[in-house]
Amino acid sequence: MEKIFVRDAVREDANEIAGLIVYAWPVQEFLDMRPGMTVDGFIQFIQSFVEAEGTLYSYENTKVAVLSDDNGKERIVGAMNAYDGSLYSTLKQPILDRMAAEFGSDDDFRATVETEAGEFYLDSVAVDPQMRSKGIGSMLFEAMLARASEAGFPVAGLIVDEDKPKAEALYKRLGFETVGFRDFLGHRMKHMQKKL
Repeated sequence: MEKIFVRDAVREDANEIAGLIVYAWPVQEFLDMRPGMTVDGFIQFIQSFVEAEGTLYSYENTKVAVLSDDNGKERIVGAMNAYDGSLYSTLKQPILDRMAAEFGSDDDFRATVETEAGEFYLDSVAVDPQMRSKGIGSMLFEAMLARASEAGFPVAGLIVDEDKPKAEALYKRLGFETVGFRDFLGHRMKHMQKKL
């Protein structure tokens, strides 16, 4: 019988994590700004930051949902990364440095501020499209919110695109409330928080 469980990510999960979280973002917009970049190239670019320590997308900051089949074969079907909002600028810097070296400065990404001190920030959550509506996203949220609570954070936060009402509805069901707005790469996003 198949089962799904959540665990801390390890470096060896990086390719699967990158493949999932890239599709949680506006991929085409990123590719449009970087002539010659392919989706596979973008996944490899993000994978390098998942494999590294001290970055926004590091495996250190990630939990994965794993599907285990009857034969014990496992595959990652969901991923979420989150971190202390006060570390945002520090964790973002290696990405800014590499983007500047490979693509030139990205002023939109550099200017984007997603979180703040005092908030445990839920950065990216993604579920394999074939595994949606099975409660995997909720499992990942539960695991990350437990991590935040254990670490003593008063609130957890995230941003959601105003054009994604289904995602917003899920976050509301999980107890998040809109506390303001943020701009993210030209998108108006709702900033939502949940008290812990």
